[in-house]
Amino acid sequence: MENKNVVLGKMGEPIFSKIATHPGTVVKDEIEERKLVKIEVAKTLGILPSHLSELFKGKRNISPAMALKLQQLLDIQAETWLALQNRYDLTVLRSL
Repeated sequence: MENKNVVLGKMGEPIFSKIATHPGTVVKDEIEERKLVKIEVAKTLGILPSHLSELFKGKRNISPAMALKLQQLLDIQAETWLALQNRYDLTVLRSL
C-alpha cells in the first residue's frame, strides 16, 4: 500500500514526510506529561499565557531565545527545539 505522505527518492527510499508536526505540540505534550501548570510555565518563559496557547496551536514558532528558555525549563537541549522548528518549517515549505 502506498503512503502518500512520504516522498520517495530515486531508489524508492523515503526522503521526507509531508506531515508536519509543529514543535509547539511537543512542548504541550511535555508540559502535560510533567503535570506543569500552564500559567506558571508561561510566566517562567516570560510570555503571556495566550502566547503559550498560540505556540501549542502552531501559531507561534520557537525562536533561538525561546529554545534556550525551554532548555532551562524542560532540560531538553535548545538545539533539539530548533531542529524540530526547522524540520517543521521545511516540511511545510516542501508541501506547497
